[in-house]
Amino acid sequence: MATEDGTGIVEQTAVVILAGGKGTRMGRGGLPKVCFEIDGVPAINRVIATFAARSFAKSLVVVGYGAEQVKDTVNSDHPGVKFVHQEPQLGTGHAARIAAEALQDAGHAGYVLVTMGDKFIEGSAVQTLLKGFAETDADLALLTVPKTMATERSGGRVITDDSGQGVDIIEKTDVARQAIADELNQALAGAQQLTGPAIQEVINRHMPNPGKQAAAVGELLELAGRAGEVDKQELSAVLQASQYNIEIGGERYSAEQIEEGCKGMNPSLYLFKTPAFYQGVAMIDNDNAQEEYYLTDIVRHLASVKDARGKRKFRIRSVPIDEPDWIQGFNSPDELLAIQDYVRRKKEKPGPSLGPQLKANQYCTVSEWICKIEGDTPEIRIWLENIYGRHRSLHEQKRRDLMEVLRCYGERFGFEREVCIVRAPGRINLMGRHVDHRGGWNNCLAIDRETIAVAGIRADDNVEAVNVEPGRFGAVRFNIAEVMGRFAFADWLDFVNSDWVRSILRTTAGDWGNYIKAAMLRLQHQYSDTRIRGINLAVSGNVPIAAGLSSSSTIVVASLQAAIALNGLELTTRQFIDLCGQGEWFVGSRGGAGDHAAIRLGQRGKIAHVGYLPFKVEKMIDAPNDYQVVIANSHIKAAKSSSAKDTFNARIAAYNLGLELLKERCPQISAKIRCLRDVNPENLQCERSEIYRMLMNIPEYISREDFVNVLSAEHKDLTDANFASHRDPGRYNVRGVLLFGIAEILRSKVCVDYLEQGRIEQFGRLMKISHDGDRVSRAGPDEDYNVGAEQSCDDEYLNDLIGNLGSEDPARALKAQILMQPGGYSCSTVEIDQMVDIACSVPGVAGAQIAGAGLGGCIVVLARRDSVETLADALADRYYEPEGLDPEIIPCITAEGAGLADF
Repeated sequence: MATEDGTGIVEQTAVVILAGGKGTRMGRGGLPKVCFEIDGVPAINRVIATFAARSFAKSLVVVGYGAEQVKDTVNSDHPGVKFVHQEPQLGTGHAARIAAEALQDAGHAGYVLVTMGDKFIEGSAVQTLLKGFAETDADLALLTVPKTMATERSGGRVITDDSGQGVDIIEKTDVARQAIADELNQALAGAQQLTGPAIQEVINRHMPNPGKQAAAVGELLELAGRAGEVDKQELSAVLQASQYNIEIGGERYSAEQIEEGCKGMNPSLYLFKTPAFYQGVAMIDNDNAQEEYYLTDIVRHLASVKDARGKRKFRIRSVPIDEPDWIQGFNSPDELLAIQDYVRRKKEKPGPSLGPQLKANQYCTVSEWICKIEGDTPEIRIWLENIYGRHRSLHEQKRRDLMEVLRCYGERFGFEREVCIVRAPGRINLMGRHVDHRGGWNNCLAIDRETIAVAGIRADDNVEAVNVEPGRFGAVRFNIAEVMGRFAFADWLDFVNSDWVRSILRTTAGDWGNYIKAAMLRLQHQYSDTRIRGINLAVSGNVPIAAGLSSSSTIVVASLQAAIALNGLELTTRQFIDLCGQGEWFVGSRGGAGDHAAIRLGQRGKIAHVGYLPFKVEKMIDAPNDYQVVIANSHIKAAKSSSAKDTFNARIAAYNLGLELLKERCPQISAKIRCLRDVNPENLQCERSEIYRMLMNIPEYISREDFVNVLSAEHKDLTDANFASHRDPGRYNVRGVLLFGIAEILRSKVCVDYLEQGRIEQFGRLMKISHDGDRVSRAGPDEDYNVGAEQSCDDEYLNDLIGNLGSEDPARALKAQILMQPGGYSCSTVEIDQMVDIACSVPGVAGAQIAGAGLGGCIVVLARRDSVETLADALADRYYEPEGLDPEIIPCITAEGAGLADF
């Protein structure tokens, strides 16, 4: 039973959200309209959240264009939502009919609320509709907003009769067409002779858009194209057509009468009793120039239905609100910006302060921070223990680090400037390398080696940064707008692929400031309608550089965290991590956001099990107590420029193009694959051996020319974009890269069970196999390491695996499992391979592998705590001393993830 305020309706209501539109006028091809963000949140997710906040439990989204992208977007925040597909897309009425069929099949018999996914809806609008629906006992209640310059442009005119019954909704285009007809009929009645240009002038006055003219008044345009006088009878005959003679309730209406009779504009928020909804959508036809089905026609059709006594069967009522901002739609970028401005204005807090909205323990002068540290306050002692645990010597080191970077800032920018302090730890990924951007998982620890930044806001959009080691890292200065240039509103990928960015990187290769630019530019691009204010930075860090511990990513995370805090912006964790990952594309890489997720989400003493596509923190697992994670630096720099980036990006290209080729060669699985993670027996409902057979459908190695020849023409943009990111390597190890990715994704998922069950030796075995996928060398009989030891993935190898899977020998079958295959990613070095082998030869070492993206850097070792000293001795004796290198072996202390200091 519904009460007058709508209570009792909500739990019986199915919310139908129409989300099949393309949004051509938004100017970003490929992005469904409902996925455009309003202040950082996709429009459709905002709509769903509005209803969820008011206890609507049942939602049905009708998807069409970009269906999978829309579903992924919704599922990332609202995993319980149901979907139904509209194919082909024949208008909103057609979409509503598909929804009705789905609801009828499900036996839904309560109420149906219908709206669009490209809306901003305040909860007050929903509550007003519910109340009006209950008070008027309507079969259909539709919200109306006042006619304003904004609502008049796109909203339909809601027409009611003297009794308050809703009788029709007349769209703006129809009103404009009627106005054209009215003026031309008036001219004909006055015996005025009309020429083609005169008719065109009338058309332009009421309908300026040429595209709309062609669709709405095509017959008149043909007459308008004539140079001389137009035959009156011919013009009159055209104007007799029904589209030029709007009827409402059986009576003809002029455009002026429609505007006078309009009681409000239709923002597309409807609430039905199910009989009205089911009958109404069945009556909608496509008898119009566009041959589409329009939901707004449902008012006219329902108003015409009579019961057995000849009375109106359905009660249709409009529910007015005085605030048009409560429900807003967008069809163009400027309309979207208007909504964003409204949302942000609402979030602004009153008061005279123009500074960052941070707490006192997060934001104060440099001098005040120094006093807190020197005074050894209880707050800083608690903060140090919360971040780093009970490691007193480490606490003292962190105090020194903080003092050093604060003094660096004060000396350059002033000790009485207000600042925040941001820390971003290095990260270790124990399993799941090279697969975050394929939908895999990372299993990461945040460590005590970190970047610390002191940051203050500026009044302009300049950025200036200094380092505590000015001899190694020179001062950085740039202007955000100047670097963005004309690309401010371009697609981010187009920007980072542009010749402009390439020229910047050529002249600043290896400059640490590029990672600050990456963060600031990506943030400005995200908020392209807002000027991001610049910041002053002082930075220190002790994450080994080019060692595979994400030192560069810590700079990106720290810079972005500071800029967001000081500009008073709010981003979800997922948005923050995505911006970091995409931001780092500026420096030339095309990887994912796994490193940034680990840096941001780390917890002391925990391993974060993080999934991607969509991003999700799935578990936080206790790190094994009896084992120590140890980092050992090879002193081979993992370069982030030129040939190294070419190698990294060539692997990404092998992933991208190889998967498309696999889908073309195996069309039976194509529909089930959105990313490489989906290539697994469970998803494809096939035997394990079938995965190996599928891989044999693509070449082991393939050249660029062959890629172009074997992939269908529709993949040209994909091949061009991938080839643009790196120099031609000659050939791509497509099969090896795909097998590595497929297996590593499984390893990165299964390893969690081993950790939770305390099966550390089995976890270590997966570490060794994973490293073999990156291996480029092995020790020969003379113990010299020979390059070219990558795992073969030829047909013979795959056929052997198929045979072993079918054998009755458990050992052979186990070794042939997919997750036991290394594949061939090949991003290690001879030195790294040697160090891994030395580490794995030490008793008590569960496993070892390369850390980070590869091509140098560190190894990560999982060793029993009582074996760490033996491990260090072995590496010193067999690697560091023979190579004349200083040992750099770091037993890691876990730390909290990135964030603002608050003490």
